[in-house]
Amino acid sequence: MLETVVDAVPGGAILTVRGRIGRVTAARFSDALRNARRETSCLIVDLTGVDYISGPGISALVETAGAQGLILCGLREAVRNTLDLAGVNGLVRIEETREAAIEACKARR
Repeated sequence: MLETVVDAVPGGAILTVRGRIGRVTAARFSDALRNARRETSCLIVDLTGVDYISGPGISALVETAGAQGLILCGLREAVRNTLDLAGVNGLVRIEETREAAIEACKARR
């Protein structure tokens, strides 16, 4: 089961994700990213509640990263390692905490 919630934050929006982003849930994740991206120029994706991301989920992040202003935060070690191996860390900004990501979004204005 994958849960996503979008909230407004100063300077942008934050998409909070909980669950596993696998083959079955990647389409829902991709839709959530696209819908949240339409709302703002700075999108934070909080992955604190995600312990697994597969290729289709990574593809969704890469597609969204094509537009400037994507910030990831709250990466667990397994997710961080997977994203590092896929080369995503060079495409997006990564902040350790939700608070740091919000500050980075505010600074973009």
